[in-house]
Amino acid sequence: MTQPASSIQSLADLKGRSFAFGDVNSTSGHLMPEYFLRQASVDPSVIAKAIYTGGHDATLLAVANGKVDAGALDEAVFQRLTTTGKVDPAKVRVFWTTPPFLDYIWVARKGLDTKVSGAVASAFLALNDSDPQQKQILDALSAKKYLAADDASYDKLRQAAEQAGLLR
Repeated sequence: MTQPASSIQSLADLKGRSFAFGDVNSTSGHLMPEYFLRQASVDPSVIAKAIYTGGHDATLLAVANGKVDAGALDEAVFQRLTTTGKVDPAKVRVFWTTPPFLDYIWVARKGLDTKVSGAVASAFLALNDSDPQQKQILDALSAKKYLAADDASYDKLRQAAEQAGLLR
């Protein structure tokens, strides 16, 4: 995102601009946005000179307050912060959104009784936002729904982590 009056309309417009990521260890605040910036051939100096704010909220505030020209953060966090009034939505503008990727994963420890892990998985997968009580649970978890994942679901994350030198 950027400020509403910014001339940034596309990733190519980031050249020569300041940019912020959230936490260096965040999937949606750093790893995947950087991966997609590289895939889109964004000027490497933008990424090399990027600052790390420490979190999604701090990145959004840095953009809204003009500390940086643009930044990346999780879409659900962006929506929550701008709809709850924590950040004035008139001070920020989304100019690009990453393609979807697997994020916010729930896992069970190895060796957990399959009846227990299966019941927990079924409960998450059955949550439906058309039911007011279940919608409250999904809202509390900043989710719209849960999907089952398999090993192939992690391919983009693995590729991003390998390119970032986090996996070998």
